Amino acid sequence: MKEDNVAKKSHAGVIICCVLTGILGIAGGLIGGYFIGSPSSEDQKILDEYHLLKEDWLYGNEVEYLSDYASSGLVNGIAGSVKDPYTFYTKNYEDQGLSTDGTGFGFSSHSYDGGLYVSTVHTGPSEGKLYIGDILYAVKRGNEEKYDFKSHTSTEIHNYLGQNSTAGTSYVFSLLRNGTETDVTLQKGIYSEKASEVLEEPTDLNNNTMTIRVNTFLGSPSIDVKTKIQTRLTQGKTIRKLVIDLRQNGGGYVSEAMNLAKLFVKKGTMIYQLVNKDGKVIESGSQTGDPYFSIDDYSIITDSGTASASEIFTLAMRAGANTKVVGFKSYGKGIAQQFKTFSDGSVIRYTSAYVYGPEKENETMYEEGKDDDKVMCIHGKGIVPDVVYSTDYQFLQAAASFYSNISVSESGMNYMLKFMNFVYKNDIDRTYSSTYQFGDAIKEFSAFTAIEYSDNSYLTAFDSEGKVSKNLNDKLVKKSYDEYLVYYGKLTKEASLSD
Repeated sequence: MKEDNVAKKSHAGVIICCVLTGILGIAGGLIGGYFIGSPSSEDQKILDEYHLLKEDWLYGNEVEYLSDYASSGLVNGIAGSVKDPYTFYTKNYEDQGLSTDGTGFGFSSHSYDGGLYVSTVHTGPSEGKLYIGDILYAVKRGNEEKYDFKSHTSTEIHNYLGQNSTAGTSYVFSLLRNGTETDVTLQKGIYSEKASEVLEEPTDLNNNTMTIRVNTFLGSPSIDVKTKIQTRLTQGKTIRKLVIDLRQNGGGYVSEAMNLAKLFVKKGTMIYQLVNKDGKVIESGSQTGDPYFSIDDYSIITDSGTASASEIFTLAMRAGANTKVVGFKSYGKGIAQQFKTFSDGSVIRYTSAYVYGPEKENETMYEEGKDDDKVMCIHGKGIVPDVVYSTDYQFLQAAASFYSNISVSESGMNYMLKFMNFVYKNDIDRTYSSTYQFGDAIKEFSAFTAIEYSDNSYLTAFDSEGKVSKNLNDKLVKKSYDEYLVYYGKLTKEASLSD
């Protein structure tokens, strides 16, 4: 059902004035405006205050970037007042964070047993040298002494690796690969995030199932996926089922969601609609021809990080390719943004419309099938999978570090209690449920770890300052991520086997 998206202009004016008053009350909160025609009294007030600060304020001439402060304060302040993190101002387009290119080693990692677990290898310096599952535990930069990761916190490690270095500086990483120690030499350079990766090749042993992870809808993932599938078909391989993994895919361009959907959905499928604040459809996209590929069966894997363009694509596949969705409820970002670029190169990204996707036949999600418009917006709600995975494993990816300070946050304590209930459900005869049991949970984990590694040093759960010991915490992070990887793989397998 379409939502009531009509904004009250008078209400917006009140928000502007309230936010203006608050921002002008602090240093650096300078407000500017950009108006066409005769401004209203409220708009004129903003202009007058801006010029007063610029021309008559004692320190006005000393503020080098007054327009940037003003624009940032106006846009970010007002957007923040209505909790719209997708509307903001930057001094240039590069700062919008939409590039899939970067400078560095070109790999992503997760804290692991005091080191770094390589979770993704991008196109660039690390490709063909590092592999998913490598565990980095030290590095030697140039002629410096070896930097032992286990002696430093995760933040310190990332800061060290992120420091600027002379071009051509060699970094010799010490790592474990399949249990064997080895060294790999890398230099920083330009890398590009991989739009997609093939996780499983179609063979007779897996009933000709191909599994592809789509990492982003920035760049050109539709071309990348099309090429990967076409290559297998050209090689004479049969693809009876296609599984598309969208876990942690935060989205990107609506146009790419449509282009990817057009490879698979049937002719006539409405892929998306953009609806403005007045309830008017201002843009839409549909499948006007036949799909490029004809594959018997499709599945999509989602989790709480599946958002925006990923959700547009998923709704289109549900309705237009009879796709089964497996996993967890998606994030629920059903709004779209546009860009305004000014003559000085600065950019405002602003939320401009709600995004609607097609309902599948006999839609049951949120009782959407009971209306006549055949479209729905999942903003703030998310997509409920057809097969909801039974084990809530996602929290394990965000393993907490408790040794950094004595005062552990409530969320940190709750993480530990949830971890114990999940990982050791067959080993404990009670349920951790209250934050005051945090210390007991740490001691319990300490005992389990000492047994697992036959090392009584892990029985020292806390150091002399009352912090969780670093050695024990490193094992906590490792245990969390190991469990995450197990269930990540199980969910991938379940999606490939689902009918």
